[in-house]
Amino acid sequence: MNRPGSETRTDRDLLPACGEMSRLAARPSRMFTVDGAAGNPGLFGDKAARGLRPGGGKGMIGAAHHWPITSDALPMSAAARTWLILALTLSYLVAAHLALLRHSASLAAVAVAALALLTVFSIGGPHRALWRSIAAAAGAATVVLVARGAPPLPLLLPPVLIPAVISWTFGRTLLAGRTSLVERLARGFHAPAVPADEILRYARRVNWAWTLLLAGVALVNTALITMLVPGGLLALGGITPRWSVSPAVFAWFSNTGTYLLIGGMFVVEFAIRVWRFPDYRFRNPVQFAREARTRMPDIMAALRDG
Repeated sequence: MNRPGSETRTDRDLLPACGEMSRLAARPSRMFTVDGAAGNPGLFGDKAARGLRPGGGKGMIGAAHHWPITSDALPMSAAARTWLILALTLSYLVAAHLALLRHSASLAAVAVAALALLTVFSIGGPHRALWRSIAAAAGAATVVLVARGAPPLPLLLPPVLIPAVISWTFGRTLLAGRTSLVERLARGFHAPAVPADEILRYARRVNWAWTLLLAGVALVNTALITMLVPGGLLALGGITPRWSVSPAVFAWFSNTGTYLLIGGMFVVEFAIRVWRFPDYRFRNPVQFAREARTRMPDIMAALRDG
């Protein structure tokens, strides 16, 4: 307790300072604009993006000079954060698809920027401020390079890395002595009751299906980015592939079809589940998703225990 007359600042004294910090944090950042410099040849050929410089120019590419580093810099509710992530994901998918179809470096830069922001938002942990700063700086530098005509390698990696990581996440739980990931989900969903053996056997088969499907998708997409012409791994190394893949084929299968296939797997598996278990009380995925949301604490506990 402070003695009378001491010169200690109270919470009321700190309010003006906090307000000033909030005002400074909300100040608009400078934007990069496009000038008329030509880019380097590559995946986008003569339509490579133009150089960037601060200040005036003919058009903006939307890359902010200051990137959001921590979630505290953008205070928002959980719902607003979810909608923001969904909007960034949709922006990335659409911009990346159109960039490959139209050979547009400006659209590729937009897609890379959305991907970088998604990466920044996904980083957590005790040192998240440091890692978010590193990811933001690397993302900003990549956006500038891609807009100047550099090969948009970041757009080639997600169709391989995303299914590969998910496949590994499912597959590693199939090792001897471990409970499969889908089995753990089923146990958490039915808690405190114990699912029937028939349900657990079905859950393990579903785990195998996800593992094999996504591993296959990752392998196919690896082959496609290797044989992509122009801008594929072999082409960038100066090697002409024996069988070439056009950007349109890559855009429709790898960049779009991969995510449609993953979504379709959810729908097909749910239909098989309803057919396999006629007494299953959830007749559509929406009902199941709502129930799963209410049981999320039990599901997370089952995942940790596995």
